[in-house]
Amino acid sequence: MLSKADIRAQGAARRRERGSEGVAARSAELCAHVLADPRWRAANSVAAFVGVKGEPDTRPLLIAALAAGKQLWLPRMGGPRRRNIEFVAVSDLVALAPAPFGLLEPREGPGVALADTDVDLVLMPGLAFTRTGVRLGYGKGHYDGATTPLRTSPRPVRIGVCFSDELVDSLPEEPHDVGVHALATEIGMIDCTCLQ
Repeated sequence: MLSKADIRAQGAARRRERGSEGVAARSAELCAHVLADPRWRAANSVAAFVGVKGEPDTRPLLIAALAAGKQLWLPRMGGPRRRNIEFVAVSDLVALAPAPFGLLEPREGPGVALADTDVDLVLMPGLAFTRTGVRLGYGKGHYDGATTPLRTSPRPVRIGVCFSDELVDSLPEEPHDVGVHALATEIGMIDCTCLQ
């Protein structure tokens, strides 16, 4: 099995090679599957992320969440030396601003731990996922740290967001890794067989 570092390098290279038109078309299909999913429709409060740099474009989901009256939470790096993810309630995407690593984050508003929100559903980014729900992030442990207090809870539902070419047969796992209940891809929703 490849190391996490090797898998991350492959994933980053794949994303750099993606053309913007291909990302847009695949993202539109992915978003349509999420919007049709009963878990999304039932959620009153959603934590999501703004897809950047070859990630699926999540903006249609953010816009749809606000239009449907869902409470939308977006991540921002906070805490000492901006090392922890905090979530900010957002009512308008105009509130997003450029941040380090090419991210877009909410500019203003109090940030809180995910466990201190009433979130029903979390959309989680990653460089690779398995169909069993194992997730490989970017190596800093931000999402694992944010979701660890909720690891054994069925709520919020954790949905990994990726393109189908980011699905792999297996990934190295560590005790601190937090998996997902389902995956959203451009080819459809995948319920994971090993809920974490």
